[in-house]
Amino acid sequence: MKKTTPLFFMLLFGVMTSYAQYSCANAVPITSGFTQSNIVTPGLGNGSPGNWVTSAPDCQGTGGYSSTLNFNTTCFDDVFMSQGDDYLFKYTSGPVAGEKVYFEILIKTRYMGLMAFSDCNGTVISGCLSGAYSGSFNTATGTLSVTVDNLAANQTIYFGVGIWADPKVLNFDVVNFTVTPPGLGIDELSDEKIKMFPNPVADMLNISGLKEGSNVAIYNMLGQEVVKQSKLEKEQLDVSRLTSGTYLVKVNTDRATETYKIVKK
Repeated sequence: MKKTTPLFFMLLFGVMTSYAQYSCANAVPITSGFTQSNIVTPGLGNGSPGNWVTSAPDCQGTGGYSSTLNFNTTCFDDVFMSQGDDYLFKYTSGPVAGEKVYFEILIKTRYMGLMAFSDCNGTVISGCLSGAYSGSFNTATGTLSVTVDNLAANQTIYFGVGIWADPKVLNFDVVNFTVTPPGLGIDELSDEKIKMFPNPVADMLNISGLKEGSNVAIYNMLGQEVVKQSKLEKEQLDVSRLTSGTYLVKVNTDRATETYKIVKK
């Protein structure tokens, strides 16, 4: 046998264990600004990380957002307790109560769910905070997002990504994780509240109340960025080339991210 064989097995083992999340203790810690592309689990429901969750709540009535369904939705425990893989992140708030967090993923396969919850012990998740589920969709991609308001000081919360039914393997990107400090809301992005008009819009979208140096991007309902303007100087965006439909406008500063919905005529 060649001498390179042990190295091969070490590399293979490293790849396998890099996804091993067989308990709440192995949740990936994240901080504000965290993103990660191409998270694809190697298992088939019984491989790493597998469907290791033994108990999970239904997030009925909490209303996370699913662009594939184009309205607020809920997340069912089946996405964590059935045959598909599960993936877990965790965030711990700062020493002052009142933080707000926003977590968004771009999904690349159907029947996926995203859920925020307050408790995780061993292989049991509980304490539904918000949840979103994609169901079946005909397009290639879509987004799921959840928001959690008014965290306690030094509170740890968890974000679970799961899949129900085939193909069992997770395939997603974390595209936005934003923490808004206590007391910082939309009114503090500028001296006046941000307004977008006209809405519906045909050609030029006017944006008032922007703080100097704000970054603005427009996404379609598949989660694809279609317009981007860094450090917007003129409070106006040309949307004339966009096709008719609903879009999400995201306003980013170094302290917060806010999302608005517009309709292109």
